[in-house]
Amino acid sequence: MQYDPHELNYSKIKTYRECPLAYKYKYVDGKREGLVPASSLGVSIHRTLEEYHHSSNDPSELLEYYDDCWLGAGYASAGEQMEWYLKGKKMLETYQEREYERKTTVDSTEREFIFQEGEWTFRGKIDRIDKHPDGSWEVIDYKTGTDVDLEAAITDSLQLGIYAVGARRAWHMQQGKATFYFVAFDKTISAPFEAFDEQKLIDTFIETGKKIVAEDYTPNTNSCAVCPFRTRCPAAVLPVEDSTPERSKEV
Repeated sequence: MQYDPHELNYSKIKTYRECPLAYKYKYVDGKREGLVPASSLGVSIHRTLEEYHHSSNDPSELLEYYDDCWLGAGYASAGEQMEWYLKGKKMLETYQEREYERKTTVDSTEREFIFQEGEWTFRGKIDRIDKHPDGSWEVIDYKTGTDVDLEAAITDSLQLGIYAVGARRAWHMQQGKATFYFVAFDKTISAPFEAFDEQKLIDTFIETGKKIVAEDYTPNTNSCAVCPFRTRCPAAVLPVEDSTPERSKEV
């Protein structure tokens, strides 16, 4: 797909705000981020839940999809891979228990929205969209890592905020809520669509977008410690003992 600096999504905005040079590496130059156990497990669980909700919705079959969707890349050894496989299995067993109690209908998974705001194109892909018995909607983003702040104000989230805006603008879902599903903790945190400041969100994205269009790729060395390009970036500032990526960091 041809690179378009006027096309914005949450991942692009997040990456640029963390480090403009990392944004250039990933989206302009097309460099790939290496997988580590946490990110590899995240892919496996997202694949599993997408396939499960698309094909079955019978909770008793959920774990069968896990084996089919397992991604074995990103692990240093078979033992490490098994350790993370079992972590994921435990998460999905808890997810499975909650599925037996679910009252909503899963309308779609991995659904992409797109809308225009002047010269800017906003895109996003939402893990899951549920419809409640009262006719309201719920857009859900799965979080599989454990390094998260469960007390953070959800209405400050650029990700959930733009998902709520996208649902309303692209799909005309006026009544509903946006939810983070922290799979590792069996916890959900939600806020109604109207709790997010739509204009502030749009302005924040466009403000960052203008810097992207201006090709301001000044590196932010405060982010080097967690940057996936840190061992390949000449601007990286790292302690000597931290010259290789952490394999156990969950994101």
